[in-house]
Amino acid sequence: MTNLNESLNRTIENHPELEHSVRGLPNLGKPQNEDSFSPEVKKIQDAFSLYGNDLYQLENDRIKGRSSRSLGGGSPMKTEAFPGCKEEILKLLLEDDLSDYPMAAGDEYSRQKIVEYLEKEGFQRDGRITEDNVIFTVSTTQAFNIIMKIIARPHDVVLMTGPNYGLFTFAPERSAGARVEILPLSKEDDWYVNPENLANRIDEINKQLEENYQGKLDYVPKVVAFFNENPHNPLGKVMNEKNKDRLEKIGEVCLNKGVFVIDDIIYRDLTFDRKNLAKPMGTYAKYFDNTITIMGLSKSYGMASIRSGMVVANEVITRGIRNYIFQTMDSSPVLQGRALAGAFNASLKRDKEYDNYFKPIIREYQYRLQLLKSLVEGIDSIEDNNLRNMLEDEIRRYAKNDFNVTEILEGIPNVNIVDRTLPESGFFVMLDYTKLKGKESDYGRVISDEKELLKYMYEQEKIKLILGQSISWPNEEELVGRVTTALPRQDLIDHFGAMNKCIRKLK
Repeated sequence: MTNLNESLNRTIENHPELEHSVRGLPNLGKPQNEDSFSPEVKKIQDAFSLYGNDLYQLENDRIKGRSSRSLGGGSPMKTEAFPGCKEEILKLLLEDDLSDYPMAAGDEYSRQKIVEYLEKEGFQRDGRITEDNVIFTVSTTQAFNIIMKIIARPHDVVLMTGPNYGLFTFAPERSAGARVEILPLSKEDDWYVNPENLANRIDEINKQLEENYQGKLDYVPKVVAFFNENPHNPLGKVMNEKNKDRLEKIGEVCLNKGVFVIDDIIYRDLTFDRKNLAKPMGTYAKYFDNTITIMGLSKSYGMASIRSGMVVANEVITRGIRNYIFQTMDSSPVLQGRALAGAFNASLKRDKEYDNYFKPIIREYQYRLQLLKSLVEGIDSIEDNNLRNMLEDEIRRYAKNDFNVTEILEGIPNVNIVDRTLPESGFFVMLDYTKLKGKESDYGRVISDEKELLKYMYEQEKIKLILGQSISWPNEEELVGRVTTALPRQDLIDHFGAMNKCIRKLK
């Protein structure tokens, strides 16, 4: 142990991870009452440790000093903040009554505005909802962690899809001592949730829990929640009015089996089909009380840095969150609520701002998606002649001298977008590298799995992406990576040009 005073040494004894400074990701934590995360989450932990920390140990003279070519980030593309949010924040700053502490539930003005928006969007509970159904949090991540503390007990299970948002898988085990299990999605279902498979998986897990814990605890653990991402993260699949039968079946399965639907709709406003946004489960009166909706500003409204989220749910859930906020930080920051009220209100002004704001953003995301497709699968994969010409001109403009533009336009050999996963929302794309299995670098690194692929690309061109293992990709035999379209066009061309260059060196 380092030469520190007694107080600091005692702190390090209790928290050994604090002894050394770590480059990259902070410590991912540990579960309650267990030495390590469950097997599914441990896989994710190992993959994130490689992505966020261990890769830095592979730096060599070739890449030293270069900026990382990171394709794995979760930030949206850079946009101005939504005008309504800025307006509400400025009004707050000019009111000159910031000296008062706000309430733990959040200020009533903002909650009233948001209730009007929710009613307009179709949220309903016995004909109406109230301010008591809305509570603010510092990000949807905080919301999810608090929800786990309220609804889950040790050894209970939270069911998530595979793939998923990997960092959320840690929350049930860290916050409540619960466990995460995976519902694999499949190409045969077009990567949508299959309600029959969901029902069977819940029954299977509950049966196993009963066998394992009957008589050992004063309760029998069970599946307590299904985490439903709509639009899906990372696949970008959208369940809207066209999928209402599927949504109703999911709602019915969870209601009948006493399983909450945690409905994460944070990517809803990035749906490409503007006339068919994702349909929240909370808009079904029958399922409202069994649904916990989480939403926020980070992915769509240009305000990720202020960490503003909220929960819409039965008062039992919002009371629990209110109590937790009061016990840990006294009250909820008024800034978060005001920003949310600027984004989610029922005014005609908001509707006009919304259309004007999102129209160019969605158009740009769709363009960058096609740019990424052309860089991976080749310019000839773009069917529209005008778009193909635009993309080719842009690639030629930005491709650096050390790249072979002809090769870039041909696409990356043996790499393609995972079948049937072209996103309908958001800014993530899943790439299939499976055909690279068994190929070898000129210095002997064999591409045997995703980790070896990532190490190779980092050593060669300092490329980083999120591995399939990081997000519970359902087929472990496949080599899969999650990349983003949120980067500037020039960076996309540079990063994928570099990927093209190093993949072509494999033999």
